[in-house]
Amino acid sequence: MNAMPTREYQKYMPKFTGTEAVTAEEHLESFYSYADNLDISEDDVWMRVFVQSLDGEARKWFIELPHRSITEIEALDDAFLNQWGDRKDQLYYHTEFGNLKRENGESLPDFNKRFNHTYSKIPAEVKPTPTSTKLTYAYAFDSYFCLLLRERRCATLADMRDVALEVESNIMAAENLKTHADRRRQRGETSSSLLHP
Repeated sequence: MNAMPTREYQKYMPKFTGTEAVTAEEHLESFYSYADNLDISEDDVWMRVFVQSLDGEARKWFIELPHRSITEIEALDDAFLNQWGDRKDQLYYHTEFGNLKRENGESLPDFNKRFNHTYSKIPAEVKPTPTSTKLTYAYAFDSYFCLLLRERRCATLADMRDVALEVESNIMAAENLKTHADRRRQRGETSSSLLHP
């Protein structure tokens, strides 16, 4: 067997447990980039380092494989994806995407990331049209916010995301103004009652 990398190769190693938001496909892609950065060219080193990227249930799965049952990278890729890969049917992706809603307290940038991530998982042959995607994005917000987005008649989803940031900023500014006005009014009423008991 060839020597393992000498520098602190584990420091930036992507990890996969099988229980987090990272999919098996995303982990494999991240690991290939990581291995390229380390300039790992020997198959046995690549495979041993890949196994170290597995934690928790994923590591347990690998340990329980029959001894010497995997002898090449392609076989390890296939076994890993067969066990942990996304096997949901196409209808699932449409349902998951169509049911997206911005959660209470979720920041707009975080929601946009989640929206993009869910959209990217839909197979290319069944991806929604740009118009349908914009509608799904708009309806992910409460009815008032959705109305404000749709009134802008954005040409693209990117435009709609920019408008969403602007709309949210305007709503927050209006709420702040109302709060200040309410406080001034309350102070005025208090002063008035002190002058006229």
